[in-house]
Amino acid sequence: MENKHKDLWEKYWKGETSVAEEKILFEALEEAPEDGGLKTFYSGIQSLRAERPKGIHLPLQNFPWQKMAAVMLAFLTVAACWWGYRSYEQEQEARAYRQVVEVMGKIQFNLKKGTSHLESMEKIKYLNSAANWYENDKNN
Repeated sequence: MENKHKDLWEKYWKGETSVAEEKILFEALEEAPEDGGLKTFYSGIQSLRAERPKGIHLPLQNFPWQKMAAVMLAFLTVAACWWGYRSYEQEQEARAYRQVVEVMGKIQFNLKKGTSHLESMEKIKYLNSAANWYENDKNN
C-alpha cells in the first residue's frame, strides 16, 4: 500500500494524476500520522484551496482611446456609406432625367415630322374641292 502511495505521489508531482487519484492521496494524508512534513504540506494545500482570489486592481487609464477610436471609426463608416448612397441616388435621378429629356426630344421630332405630312395633306385636300362643289350643286 505504501508503495502504491509513493507511485501516486510521483505521478502527482509530474502532474499526471487524475482527480480520483488525488482524492485517494489526500485522504491517506488525513489518516496518516505526522511524518516528515507531508501533513504540513497537506494543510498548506488545504489553506490554498480555501483561499479565494481577490479582485485585481488595474491602474486607471486617463482616457479610453481605443473606445473613442472605435466609435469614431463606426461614425465615419456610417457617414461614408450615407454620403455614397446619397451620391448614388443623385446620379440615378440625373440619369433618369437625361433619359426623359432624350425621349421627349424624339417625340417632338416625330410630331414635327407628322405635322409636316399633315401640311402636305392639306394641300391635296384642295384638289378634291371641285368634286365637293359638284356634289353640293347636285343635292340642291
